[in-house]
Amino acid sequence: MTEPLWLRTPGILQLLNFIVDKLDAADAQGKALARRIKLDGKSFPALFKANFEEEREQQWAFLEQMIAWGWFDMKLERAQPGLAPYERNPRLTVQNETEIRRVTGRPERIKSASELWRAAVYSCLAAEEAVKEAVSRLKIDIPVRSPEEIVGQLGQLASLANEPLLLREVSARLFWGQSKVLDGRQQLVAILLQQEECPFPEMPVQLQVFLPQDGFSGVLFIENQATFEQATRDGSGRYASLALVFASGFKGGAKRLRSPTGASVYFAAHGTLDEKLTAKFLGWLRASVKLRSWFWGDLDYSGMRILAALRDVFDGLSAWEPGYQPMLERLHNGEGHAPDEAGKGKQTSIESTGCSYADEQLLAGIRSSGCFLDQEVV
Repeated sequence: MTEPLWLRTPGILQLLNFIVDKLDAADAQGKALARRIKLDGKSFPALFKANFEEEREQQWAFLEQMIAWGWFDMKLERAQPGLAPYERNPRLTVQNETEIRRVTGRPERIKSASELWRAAVYSCLAAEEAVKEAVSRLKIDIPVRSPEEIVGQLGQLASLANEPLLLREVSARLFWGQSKVLDGRQQLVAILLQQEECPFPEMPVQLQVFLPQDGFSGVLFIENQATFEQATRDGSGRYASLALVFASGFKGGAKRLRSPTGASVYFAAHGTLDEKLTAKFLGWLRASVKLRSWFWGDLDYSGMRILAALRDVFDGLSAWEPGYQPMLERLHNGEGHAPDEAGKGKQTSIESTGCSYADEQLLAGIRSSGCFLDQEVV
């Protein structure tokens, strides 16, 4: 068949593209295009919004020719005197999708990443239907790797289930040496292994701990490394009877900190390594020994969030007044810095920490001054 020129006119192409859009939308939902396509001003404006009757009749003739070719089937409401065919609520059913897509230059729909992942899971993963359905909703993206390759590697997860591996070690073995692919994906691992929980622990939190020679009766978490190092060598007695712990960022607030496999503890060589005292600290960390505990960090919203996070793990932990009070006084004296000056402009306020001293004085001081202060200042 010699293709007529009118088949490439804007009006006809608009209609055909509208129909392909409908086909693509149905395919994206995993369904066939079940309902007839209504012809109206939205689907076929070249016909229904034409200014002259001659134009409408011409567009209708083009449509009838496509029906004669077998591209569509059309249904009309009952004929009535004075009504043109296109006024009888015409509806189309697609009969030859291939030809319609050929004319529009859209031979097949470009599938989304989620659809490609779902298709790979159902075709490549040897698992029960319920498992496939769950995994299909937990997409993994790795640059230059296809969904089929990634799903294929997930299929090898069961062979590692009984090995004493960390989650990042499992990830590195499965995904071409990349250790962080499974970070935050414990649910996916548990589903694939059909276990209640992921059997592979996360990377343990590494705690640096200094124990004073004369023993300790409490524990102080220090946010910044420079202050921690200075404190371990302080001879003023300011930190007397305190075990010092370097708690960077939010790591100290991780609930896994108190589990046997959740933390690796490293005792400073210039502190005591006495077995009774190290055992006492580990007993407190594992919640079998009771000690008071405090946190001292930057006087900013991030520091207050660390305090709140630590309070969720260590009952009774509070802000350390001997460290914070001098900072608060400096803040009241106008010695703080604006958040944007120190790259802290994105820090957001925290409503409360649960510690009365921090909430009533430290947070109040930050809000009233609009400034922050770094811990190292004292």
